[in-house]
Amino acid sequence: MSTSKRFRPSVESICSHIYCIEPICSVVCAHCPLTFCLRHLVEHQIGIDNEHKSLVSTIEDYRTRLKAVQFEDNCCELFQQLNQWQKTMIENVTTMKEDIYSAYEYYESEFKSIKENCLNNDINEEINLKVVFKNFKQSLKLLESSHLELNISKLNSTFHLIKPNFNLLNFNSQINTSPDLDTFLSSSKIVFTIDYDPMDTTLFTTSLQYLIIYKSSRSIFQLFDNRGQHVADINYDHITYDDLNQLTWSSYANGFLLATSKQLLKLNCTTKRITRYTDIGFDFFKDMCASGESIVLIHNLGTSLGDVIEHYSNSKMLQRCWKSDLYPDEPHMKETMEILRIQISDHLVAIETLFTDKILVCDILRAMKCLFRIDIKQYSILSISPVYDSQQWRLIVADQLDGNLQ
Repeated sequence: MSTSKRFRPSVESICSHIYCIEPICSVVCAHCPLTFCLRHLVEHQIGIDNEHKSLVSTIEDYRTRLKAVQFEDNCCELFQQLNQWQKTMIENVTTMKEDIYSAYEYYESEFKSIKENCLNNDINEEINLKVVFKNFKQSLKLLESSHLELNISKLNSTFHLIKPNFNLLNFNSQINTSPDLDTFLSSSKIVFTIDYDPMDTTLFTTSLQYLIIYKSSRSIFQLFDNRGQHVADINYDHITYDDLNQLTWSSYANGFLLATSKQLLKLNCTTKRITRYTDIGFDFFKDMCASGESIVLIHNLGTSLGDVIEHYSNSKMLQRCWKSDLYPDEPHMKETMEILRIQISDHLVAIETLFTDKILVCDILRAMKCLFRIDIKQYSILSISPVYDSQQWRLIVADQLDGNLQ
């Protein structure tokens, strides 16, 4: 059975009207490319004519309104007002400036008069206040730096922690002297005593609140408070951090600093955690010491450059001191000497060097200038430690009585 479907012309052959499918006529729109059947072509032309008339009417309307608008030329009057405003502002600023100068001269004269009267009437009192302030500052500095002093008994394997007796220190305003260490330390009070194994205890130090001891056999830090109470055992990951070379307290870092063969670490006594001290980068640090905002390290830069002493303050490296800087008058010492250990007291650093039989004392405030060299040929130095910020150090020597270096 056959079926028939109505044939729909192609898109190109039908009327352009959207709803018309009639074949196109032969007339094309004169205003656009579209083609229409005759009926829709007429409608399309009418729509175009209406739009054209509407546009023409709108244009004529705007043209009529523009002709009716009248512009008033008042530029001269506006410029006069602007000039008058400028003149008024200049006069106001000038008047204010004169008032300020007049007030400044008056108060400056009053200040000079009061200052002169104070200086004339109170010069003796001012001198006395300077002396009192100097003594107070010296006492405060010593008190701020005071921490538990650590004495090690040679006969018995014990730590004796003492609290210094500052009442015995007589700060004479006329004579600037350091305290008598023998009297000072012997009169101090023993807070507590702790036994220790000298074969197992490799590093130890104190702060205002804590005594910390490193036990190398178990790789732990034992933390005690300033009453001798055991606070905590803190594990040291030797595999991650490598060998521990030095341990010191830094008030600026607010924690114990650990110098290792890989990096500088910080032990936080509150959290009992060990983290990298980010202010100083990775590397091999042989020794270190700290005082106030200063941190001084022996930094090993490898076989070609060797050791260098670095001074850090407020998270910035202020200077580097090479071995040649310590002996500028003896160039050959650069190849001979080795920097062994350092300890800081106030702004002076005591540097013990190998193969020289000397302890060098340098000033960090003067670019690590070597102030003097102390001959220690007759001593076998076991350790050197600062006595607070008194610019003195206490030496422990082998098979001899302890000596004081000042």
